[in-house]
Amino acid sequence: MPGPARRHDPVTRPGHDVADETTGQTPVTDSPFGANAVTLRLLGALAVVALFFGAALNLAGGTGLGALSGVSASDFDMFHVVARLALAGLIEEAYDLDAMLAAQIAMGGVPSPMTWTYPPPFDLALAPLGTMGRDAAYAVFAATSLALYLVGIARLGGRHAGVALFAALPAAVMSVSSGQNGLLMAGIAALACDAALRGRDGRAGAVLGLLVVKPHLGLGLGLWCLAAGRWRMLASGAAVAALACAGSVAAFGADLWGVFLAATGEAGAQLAAGAYPAHRMASLHAALTSLGLPHGTAIALQAAAGLCAAAAVAIAARRLAPRRALAVALFATPLFSPYLYDYDLALYGPALALLLPELDRAGRRALVLPAGALAWIAGGTGLLQNARGAEEGLVAPVTGAGFAALALAVLATAALWQTRGAPGAATQRQPAHS
Repeated sequence: MPGPARRHDPVTRPGHDVADETTGQTPVTDSPFGANAVTLRLLGALAVVALFFGAALNLAGGTGLGALSGVSASDFDMFHVVARLALAGLIEEAYDLDAMLAAQIAMGGVPSPMTWTYPPPFDLALAPLGTMGRDAAYAVFAATSLALYLVGIARLGGRHAGVALFAALPAAVMSVSSGQNGLLMAGIAALACDAALRGRDGRAGAVLGLLVVKPHLGLGLGLWCLAAGRWRMLASGAAVAALACAGSVAAFGADLWGVFLAATGEAGAQLAAGAYPAHRMASLHAALTSLGLPHGTAIALQAAAGLCAAAAVAIAARRLAPRRALAVALFATPLFSPYLYDYDLALYGPALALLLPELDRAGRRALVLPAGALAWIAGGTGLLQNARGAEEGLVAPVTGAGFAALALAVLATAALWQTRGAPGAATQRQPAHS
């Protein structure tokens, strides 16, 4: 068994920066980007107000921004219907499109003609919400998601947290106003990163394992663990994921996994046929097919981008300080899957919270504006497309979100690599881990 964590002498390998000796994080400047502290607090407060306003719109029935986004409250309505099906012992119906549509109508929800493709552990996590009314369930879900998201970004970004939160605002607001789980997934990722930076690999892995409910959003961090040799974090993450899967089998039976896999195959066919609203999708595949490229070509290019992103994460894990490598991992994550929506880009909140202090410290403040602009384009393209009438079919949907996500990943990775030995950056003391 590993012994207690010991303090180590500073690591002086080339290409590594150094951070705080106890947390593995670089110190944060008192005046981020040279801006007035009041201005930065107001920026963060504005972002928080916008998130709570988005939640209020959902409870109000999808008016205002919710109606403009074309999502109203239907995404959370679907979650609530699945929770009630789980409690009624009818969870298999969630994976049958016709049965799910009928269940949504019967339970008073807004029907969403999309195949349910979440794995059984997510069904298990949703089940307690089925004991509550729709609005009460949404309030619990949104409050939990917001709390994790805000705490995670605050812990990673320090005084830069408000700017990071504002830069990721479009995707975050889309998530909370539609009742989606983007904030929840991003909050889990943020807390996993924070624990890893503090050398608490067991805790970090346990938190990361919760992303089994939406596994493609945990790929970047999982690759970082593997390449960095964080075996304790990998082991605890795998243990939590296995327990979640075992719990779903105990609750719903093993056959549900076969039903789930069949539904994912059906969803893949629907994606190839262009059945999903492309203007809301933020993947490179969606961006390419919206320009007229065939599905097969777009998938091949998406796979190539994913392989390059995986290589970047692996190299960063070996050559960059943990904080910087984790930022690369989070920015790379949207490049792995062709099935990605704008609300999933709430992940940019913790990614920017990791990135912005590094840019500030290295004197690369000029990159903050383009990074924020790309995050807004990627997260807000669906909203702009709906404003033009894409949801009603008035215009042909064309999305640049996937291109913006790719450009942001390249910009962030290049900036973190080029400034790894910049003057003013401290050296990296590696936290002890097993």
